[in-house]
Amino acid sequence: MLSTLALDIGYGSKTIAADINLSLASGQLVCLLGQNGVGKSTLLRTLSNLQEPLSGEIRLKDNNINELDRRDLATQLGIITTEKIGTSNMTVRELVALGRYPYTNWIGQESVQDSEKIEEAISRCKINYIAEARLSAISDGQFQKAMVARVLAQDTEVILMDEPTAHLDVVNRVEMFQLLQTIKEETGKSILISTHELDLSMQFADSLWLMNFNQSMVTGTPEDLGLSGELEKVFYHDDFILDSRTGRIKIRQSSKGSFTLSGDQTAMTWVEKALVRKGYHVAVGGESINVGLGEAGLEWSYKNHTGSTIQELLVILQIE
Repeated sequence: MLSTLALDIGYGSKTIAADINLSLASGQLVCLLGQNGVGKSTLLRTLSNLQEPLSGEIRLKDNNINELDRRDLATQLGIITTEKIGTSNMTVRELVALGRYPYTNWIGQESVQDSEKIEEAISRCKINYIAEARLSAISDGQFQKAMVARVLAQDTEVILMDEPTAHLDVVNRVEMFQLLQTIKEETGKSILISTHELDLSMQFADSLWLMNFNQSMVTGTPEDLGLSGELEKVFYHDDFILDSRTGRIKIRQSSKGSFTLSGDQTAMTWVEKALVRKGYHVAVGGESINVGLGEAGLEWSYKNHTGSTIQELLVILQIE
């Protein structure tokens, strides 16, 4: 659907990333990951023809993107940037209706098909209940869903999104990724999003594009990139490390001791998180801690100590 050949991106004489060769397949959800300032937004703006490439080629299906006029491009590719669209006095439906501009030319009258696409987009994003609400009266999460509905109303085969979960709480971040996955599965659209949501990208993305400073981009499934250590390279930091086994960030610190956990799996998971957070190591051969879940909640035993909260266990380990 979308591909690049020897693409260089940047501003003026400054090259941010060079020799980019990528391919976005039909019906894929791809997450673009990298540290701040590496060029993710610049790449998305270049792919959408909002910014000129320094060199190289971008192809949308069989066409060079530079050979498409703005209207043709807008019927094939939609983008959601981090810039606010619309005014606070506009309703949600009016915002979604802006997605039909390639077909109505902004001032054209809304056709029956336009109305159907708008209502379909609103329903798919489950924002019917706020369709007539003013943008000034809705939450950030609702606004982001309205922006997704707008680009759905545009009815393009390729959708690019820059930080769609920025400023959202954890519930809305998960809901946004679930929504994008559902859209991909039900419509077959190709979706590329720039994001910092590593955990959610590992769970929902079909493929990851990794950008690193002064290095070639790396692509692959989340699991392959985690196993190969490529994720650790992109998110390397002196003070913390990406655990390739779990896909989670771990603080670099000297181990205070090693423990072996046994018992209920759910209880072990949460106890392990607490132990690792406090600088302990969990592995076979360490001192034994048994944990379980009873009717009253957590139960743990360590040496001749017992307790019912993780906090109590951490206090005992510190004393010991």
